[in-house]
Amino acid sequence: MRLDAVMLYEDLNTGLRGKGVLDGAARLFPGSPHFNLAIWRFDVLRAAIVRELALHKASVADIVVLSAHGGRALPKVVVRWLRHWLGRKRDEPCALMVSFNEDSRNSASAIDIISSLQAGANERNVVVFPHFSRTPCSGGDPTVQAIQRPTHTHATRLDDNWHRPELQPHWGINE
Repeated sequence: MRLDAVMLYEDLNTGLRGKGVLDGAARLFPGSPHFNLAIWRFDVLRAAIVRELALHKASVADIVVLSAHGGRALPKVVVRWLRHWLGRKRDEPCALMVSFNEDSRNSASAIDIISSLQAGANERNVVVFPHFSRTPCSGGDPTVQAIQRPTHTHATRLDDNWHRPELQPHWGINE
């Protein structure tokens, strides 16, 4: 079974939690579904071409995962994206899994976000599944550590790496 999924996430830790939510959902299906997963961090949705691509993918997705901390309102670009997605979504059933940190379970912002999404989703055959859990600790994973570590690389000039031969005097055709 192949399912199309889209995930929007706030940062690395929420992305890891969102992926865990999707993996958990996969265990609920008979057999082992294969997800065609497209993921976008909130801040890249500011670029029109990325936002449009994410909307296109999500409009035909079976599952959309939104993973954020939940302690504050979603960025305006994400709220607008969700509104556009609900307007463009095909009429097939879809799940919207909204994952927040456990400590935001009773926060006014998490409650407002979920209520707003449920109101818009009901009209478009989308079922909203709120999810609250601890954000996975990524401290021990060397791959995650490498991603989080600031990179201090310096681009070298091509001239520094390309050794040209010394030009001999009176060697050119115009000399």
